[in-house]
Formats: sequence, C-alpha cells, structure tokens
Amino acid sequence: MQQTPGERFLERIKPLILPTLVVIGVALLVVHARQRLARTPRFTVDPSAWQVRSRPDWLSDGLAAKLARDISRGLANRPSLLDADGLARWEDELSSISPWVLSVERIEPRFPGRADVRLTLRRPVMSVMDDILIAASGHVLGLGEVSILPKPLLYEGPHDDAPLRESAAAAGELVPFRDELDALGVHIERVGIASDETVVFITDRGVVLSWGRSARESSLSYLDLPFRARIENLKLVLVDHPGLAGVARVQLWTDSPVVVLRGG
Repeated sequence: MQQTPGERFLERIKPLILPTLVVIGVALLVVHARQRLARTPRFTVDPSAWQVRSRPDWLSDGLAAKLARDISRGLANRPSLLDADGLARWEDELSSISPWVLSVERIEPRFPGRADVRLTLRRPVMSVMDDILIAASGHVLGLGEVSILPKPLLYEGPHDDAPLRESAAAAGELVPFRDELDALGVHIERVGIASDETVVFITDRGVVLSWGRSARESSLSYLDLPFRARIENLKLVLVDHPGLAGVARVQLWTDSPVVVLRGG
C-alpha cells in the first residue's frame, strides 16, 4: 500500500518526537524549580533584616542605624536573588525613601538571601535651631548627631522655604573655603538672609560677610563675583584688618570689597 505524503512525514519525524517531548518536559521542570527556588528564604531578600556594614566617619552609629531602619521600612517588596528586576526596583525606591540618599552606588546580590546596598549620602551644611540638619540642596535631613567638619552653619532667619534653601545653597558654596578661612582667623558660625535678600555669613566675632546670591537658587547670581573671587576680596580686607579686627561688615560679591568699620 502506498503511503501518503503526510504518513511519510510522520514516519520520518517519529524518532524525534520522544526526545523532543523529554526536552520540553525537562525545560518545564527547570522553570518550575527556578520559580519555587526564587521564593525560598535562601533566595529572598528581607529588607527588615538590615545591618550597617560601613558608614561615613562623620555619621554617628545611632544615626546610621536610624537611617538603615527607616530605609528598610520604606522598601515595599522582597525581591529574589534570581529576579534582577526586583533588585532594580529597589534602586528606584531607595532614591525617594529618605532625603539623606543622594544616589545609589550599587546593589549586589549575595547568597544566601542578602544584598549589599551602597549609598551616597547628602552632607549637612546648615542646621536650624541647632538640631535640624539641612543639605546644600535644600533637603531637610531632620534630627541627628553628626561630627562633620566643617561644622554645619547655624541658620538665622525666617523659616520659609525660599530663604532656607537660599541659605543652605550658599552654605554649600562656602564649604570648600572654610578650612582656608579658619586658618586666616575668620571663623564663620552662622548664615542668614539680609534685608536686601542676599545671603550673609556671620563670624564668631559678629562680623557680617555679605556673600551675595547663591548660584543654585538665584537666577541673578551671574551678576555677582565667582566664589573664589569673593574669598580673594575678603583676603584683601584681612591685609589691613587682620582677623577682621574693628570690622562690622564686608560686602564680598562686588568687584571690590566694601568695608564698614565698627562705630563707623
């Protein structure tokens, strides 16, 4: 009896059917096993089981623990080490959970059931009422103990958003120069906003340094001298008035410093 084309085709592929079914079966078993394995505790990362492995020198142990606890509570999901997307979602969440988090440097899975998370934190540059810490970006970091140098400047002024952010931005601009100024005998302790809405720094001797406008917050800051030029203006004043002795106020943001003497 002559075979039809269809029967001849089936005859040819019959030896392949069983191996193919076996391969499909094994593949399904592997996928099922992987899914079950991903849900086991040894592969699931529990954010509530946190541990601080390292911290910046200026951050106290207590504040580091508080930040880790707050961050862990804000992580909604418990990703599997086998789920790259789950750990990636953590990166998005971490950036918005705490104002302290500037960026997420890396998240690395570790077996069993762990992930190493490395964060870059915002540094406080200003404090309100001597205990509420503010970053140069204007983020209110909150209460906490830090041993950072230079010490955050104490804010003096209205507790409105705009002057707070302007003062914090200027305090951040001053940070690279504060060691240099301390060596010259100019110890700045406070920051605030003057009546003309420019930022002023105040030294431990009560000398007012009119800094001008911050580049972060003011669209008119380009009219003021660059930061280094303002420091050079201050150095010119120090030549005639070492330690700013006898000086009440110095305007730094103009082409030449404007000095007001005490009693003048």
